[in-house]
Amino acid sequence: MAQVVENRTDLTARLVGTAPHPRLAGWDRAEVDVLAAEPVAGYADLLSGEVGRRLPLAVPSALLADVAPGSTLHVRARLAAPGEAMTEKSPTPGTFTVEPPG
Repeated sequence: MAQVVENRTDLTARLVGTAPHPRLAGWDRAEVDVLAAEPVAGYADLLSGEVGRRLPLAVPSALLADVAPGSTLHVRARLAAPGEAMTEKSPTPGTFTVEPPG
């Protein structure tokens, strides 16, 4: 298995839907449409190329409780494996926010 370099990207994404993650207990697999991406200083940016695409994103289930599809997420994420991104398990303040739809 290829190892991914340490990386972080701040994403703005629209939540399409969620389901329990198939491999990670306590996590959901969110389908998001990536609207924008910003590199994080000091880290490789491996997710900016996803702008305009749908991306599966692993998110701790507690962070998505009561978050409706159509909401805009502002998250710090990393590419964990090819085609598999995930947020921080315990986001630092300001790195995981939600804007309700509408």
